Amino acid sequence: MSASRCPCGVIAYGGEIVCYELPKQGAADAGRVMEARRLGQKVLLEITPELRAAIEADLRKGREAK
Repeated sequence: MSASRCPCGVIAYGGEIVCYELPKQGAADAGRVMEARRLGQKVLLEITPELRAAIEADLRKGREAK
C-alpha cells in the first residue's frame, strides 16, 4: 500500500511510517481508530495508548490546518 492509497492518514511513529484508518463519517464509532499498519505491510498494529495519541495529534494538526 502506498501513502497515496492510504484511506485516512500517514504518520511517522516509532521510526516507521504508519498508515491509519478511521470509520466512515457518520458511523457510530466515528473518531475511533479502526486500524493501523506499517506502510507496505498487511499485519495490523496494536493500537496502544501511545499510537492512539500520535494519531489523534495528527488529526488535530490536520483540522487546525483547514
